Amino acid sequence: MTTKAETSASEEIPIHDDFVKYPIYKVVSVFKDREKVNAAVEELRQAGYPPEDIEAFCGIKSDEPVRFEGTTHGIWSNLAHAASHIGPGRTYLERYERHLSDGHCLIMVKVNNAVRKQRAADILHRHTDERVTYFGLLMADEIK
Repeated sequence: MTTKAETSASEEIPIHDDFVKYPIYKVVSVFKDREKVNAAVEELRQAGYPPEDIEAFCGIKSDEPVRFEGTTHGIWSNLAHAASHIGPGRTYLERYERHLSDGHCLIMVKVNNAVRKQRAADILHRHTDERVTYFGLLMADEIK
């Protein structure tokens, strides 16, 4: 079965289901301060990102992850499992998994064009000192 991911308002690219578990077309960053997660999610929503395009959650040792209001439920276990088989992105996802196991938070924002990608990255940068990374089709790139 194939799922479609938007790349612009007028075109779509088919993506195989197994690969969708990887954070394709998402801007991702780690947050060590939960209050900053709430502020970043609120700013993303005010900038027009719908809740279904924002995933925010925190790891807690030996417990379920904390989910934030106004976001979809995270898919971390599927994402980490899928990444264990995919090249350089695996390194990023292993780092995210370590952060979550230390109780830190993660925000992933689905984007469908360069403007939304940069806007999401700018918002995340305002709320965390951690790296902000964009995951495209078979690539990962840090956004300054």
